[in-house]
Amino acid sequence: MRKYIIGFIAASLLWIFLLYNIEIPEYKIYDCSMADWHPDIPPAVKDECRNKRKNETETEKRLHENGRNFLRT
Repeated sequence: MRKYIIGFIAASLLWIFLLYNIEIPEYKIYDCSMADWHPDIPPAVKDECRNKRKNETETEKRLHENGRNFLRT
């Protein structure tokens, strides 16, 4: 029983150490296909998605048809 408690404590400490050292990215990625109707997307991002869709090239249109319609901010 004692070895299980020691193992649990060691695993918990390792987990806490790993979570503490993970870097959180300083950017967010928004899906522009949801920008018009999703309430959690900020208005500035909605405007940028609209501008992006308005100015896209034919290649980008094909990529968006394949589901690659993301904006990194």
